[in-house]
Amino acid sequence: MKRKFVVALLAIAGCFWACESESDNNPKLLLDGVTDEMAQYKVLGDLHRQIQGMWRSDDDSKSELRIEGDKVTSIYDGKQVSEERFVWDIKCSLSCSQGQEDLSQTLCFKLETTSNATCYGFVSLSEKKLKYSMMPGAGKTLSYTKTGDLTKK
Repeated sequence: MKRKFVVALLAIAGCFWACESESDNNPKLLLDGVTDEMAQYKVLGDLHRQIQGMWRSDDDSKSELRIEGDKVTSIYDGKQVSEERFVWDIKCSLSCSQGQEDLSQTLCFKLETTSNATCYGFVSLSEKKLKYSMMPGAGKTLSYTKTGDLTKK
């Protein structure tokens, strides 16, 4: 009886560990894992829901992001610094990929204002962590920890 309990406990722990390690991976791999267009839209919708909320920089506790819908608000020391529009760039358009040899493993997005757009590539995404870096180039990876969900209107 004890052996069955231990085996069952180990199996459950293995499932939790596998689920946790899968949830903190490259979002592009999730998108590439589906072949039909509707399934890709579902994956993008799931990713977009996952990034919604309040995020605090792991490097500077005064720096925060508020992601609500397609709006990304940068906040520093409690004050709004900028507001940009989030736009998926699934194929990493030429403006995002200049100088990069292989972006097949990168899911790109743009943050746009009325006057310009900046390209970024997801490094990883989980329920609690968001990591991305500026494209093109080998820029610093920006890392954020989720601090809260937004209330639904």
